[in-house]
Amino acid sequence: MQFLALVSRRPDKANAPVPPDLREAEFETVRGYFMDRFVQQIWLRGDAAGGASMIVEAASLEEVAEKLDALPLARAGFLQTQLISPLRPYSGFAPRS
Repeated sequence: MQFLALVSRRPDKANAPVPPDLREAEFETVRGYFMDRFVQQIWLRGDAAGGASMIVEAASLEEVAEKLDALPLARAGFLQTQLISPLRPYSGFAPRS
């Protein structure tokens, strides 16, 4: 099942610099999630500095939350998950009877 996930910087850490080793750990973790086919797409958000939107593939909302909470920047208190929403197919492309 696919989900839309939105993450953003925590307000209390919005201006705090992210240590380079922590940033690299985040890149490596997300790269691994992509290689494992959990992350299908990822985009930086134009409305939230330091935030991202992702299309992810998982068996449950709980699995998505667990993986997002395991991100190095989330564990270090820099990121928060704003939204996890299940997605369903758009019916406008379905055949008409």
